[in-house]
Amino acid sequence: MRDASHEDPIRRWALFVKDHPGKWKRIHTEFINARFEKAEQIYHKLAQTKKGKEKIIKIFNIRNTKGYPSLL
Repeated sequence: MRDASHEDPIRRWALFVKDHPGKWKRIHTEFINARFEKAEQIYHKLAQTKKGKEKIIKIFNIRNTKGYPSLL
């Protein structure tokens, strides 16, 4: 079970969503998009390292490497 320090940010976010119904969606979308962009940057950088593509294939359990030309 998680401790109270985990619940606090969740409660604060829930209150923010409740108090700012027109504002939270943009903030949430920007946050999620930033996470995807950062992950893409990390995988791109990893792919350029020695054995990086092999690591990506192992991480995602990729069997059809031709199906992921942008990642590999």
